Amino acid sequence: MTVKYKTVITKAGAIKLAAATVPNGKKVNFTAMAIGDGTLPVPDANQTKLVNEVWRYKLNKISQDNKHQNYVVAELLIPPETGGFWMREMGLYDDTGTLIAVGNMAESYKPKLDEGSGRAQTVRMVIMVSDIESVELTIDTSTVMATQDYVDDKLAEHEQSRRHPDATLTAKGFTQLSSATDSESETLAATPKAVKAAYDLANGKYTAQDATTVQKGVIQLSSATDSVSEALAATPKAVKIAMENASARLAKERNGADIPDKPLFVHNIGLGNVLFKGDGRFLAGTFVSDAIDRTSIGARAATGCQFMRAHQAPDAPDQVSFWQIITLSEVVSPTTVVDVLAVSGNNVLFGHGTGAGITSWRQVAMLEGGAFTGGISAPNMRGDTLVTVGDGTGGMAKGDVDGAGFNGNNLNIKSWNGIGFQNSEDLAIRAYISTRLGVIAAAENLQAGNAIFNKNGDVYGDIWGTGSGPGWLSAYIAGRPLRQYITMVGVYQNDKTKPFMLHDDGSGVFLATTDMLSGYVQSIRFGAVEHGNVYRSPGFADQLGYVITGVENGDSNDTPDRIQRRLLQLKVHGQWYTAGA
Repeated sequence: MTVKYKTVITKAGAIKLAAATVPNGKKVNFTAMAIGDGTLPVPDANQTKLVNEVWRYKLNKISQDNKHQNYVVAELLIPPETGGFWMREMGLYDDTGTLIAVGNMAESYKPKLDEGSGRAQTVRMVIMVSDIESVELTIDTSTVMATQDYVDDKLAEHEQSRRHPDATLTAKGFTQLSSATDSESETLAATPKAVKAAYDLANGKYTAQDATTVQKGVIQLSSATDSVSEALAATPKAVKIAMENASARLAKERNGADIPDKPLFVHNIGLGNVLFKGDGRFLAGTFVSDAIDRTSIGARAATGCQFMRAHQAPDAPDQVSFWQIITLSEVVSPTTVVDVLAVSGNNVLFGHGTGAGITSWRQVAMLEGGAFTGGISAPNMRGDTLVTVGDGTGGMAKGDVDGAGFNGNNLNIKSWNGIGFQNSEDLAIRAYISTRLGVIAAAENLQAGNAIFNKNGDVYGDIWGTGSGPGWLSAYIAGRPLRQYITMVGVYQNDKTKPFMLHDDGSGVFLATTDMLSGYVQSIRFGAVEHGNVYRSPGFADQLGYVITGVENGDSNDTPDRIQRRLLQLKVHGQWYTAGA
């Protein structure tokens, strides 16, 4: 029996499928199917399109046949709203628009939805390939519509599979029910029967019990803060009162700073007259309270340094203002020479006198935030000075090392960012050195000898003078042609595309584009060819501008037949001229 309906691979499709079977060959990617109403045509392998295409759309599914491993099944789904045409032919296309396979089918009419009949119609084409690996069996799922067969197949597949996760404590899933009331399983779900049994058991057995220090239970609250009961529970009010009371007590992290009466505290703990003895350099020391003795240097003769709360000699009652005195010499009698260090306000003083009293004081330092009340003198450390005070009374010694540079100097002034130079009159800083960036900056001009670098960028010096002394760079430049004028006359160097070229190799070319161009030949050409007989003929006479361009000898004998000549023409200043004319 003759097969009436069939599908054939086109020649273009066969070539692509064959090319896909070679190593690293590109797979054929079926993407669309077209429907036509071409009067029951017989499929032809030479076809490149349908006889009369009426509708084309993306494939809904492409798969491998379950029974025949080299069969490819392509499926097109026509939705209910699409129709109004007969279906007699179909074509399968790849992603480049090439017709891979063509087939005919039993004719049927696909109605439109508004014609009163609407249905989704599935069209399938089956083709046989030599190698299933040559075909890409994936499609764009964003346009796929699920057919009833597809849904039924997937449901059946899912029912037969084990892709049902079990429920756990952290994930949802399927679980088994259980009515047991004594199970410790965490993989079973309790039934209402088990829950009811547990509820009934709890409702019938539970009896309230009092709480104790060893068991949970019911307990009474109390806001008392002085109770010793262990059967009551403290309220937040009682806890708040206790916390406020504790906060008002002494805090150890304050190290006694919160003691209201510190002298009384010292007296109460017996530290009023404690003698401390040290080792090493401090052989002995006496701490004397001003409340105990305001007139003595010490309770006994010191054998080393002596510390006192205050020192007051009978003949110097004002010395009570000096505190924390250190005697630097041994005091054995009122006539003993005494040197002391004392603190008065923010000043550290050196005192000199006898055991009877200090007769002279000299400020030697100041504490943080303090200021010297007297003058400061810095005597020269050596004969020469590097930095001196304005009146020349003192300074710092200079260095005597030659070859100073970035890595070695006679004097280094260190700064994290910069060093400023401040005016003593108005306290303004108008010059500084950035030690980080290596920049010397000034608010006004910089000067080196007679040369000046102005803050506007201009430079003044002898090199910019015109013969009568130094001058400004701006004036020097103003008397010279600017670069744009030099450029306009064509002065360039080391660039062969520019009019004037002077190269490093010593070669030079000058080409003008105006008047001087007229003296050069711009181009050469020949005029039209002219022929003249030679054999038994006078030939050509001598004429300026002509050159012989050819000699003909048709029979290759001793006598040429004819000659050819042309005018030699030259182009100068845009005009053509005959050479020699």
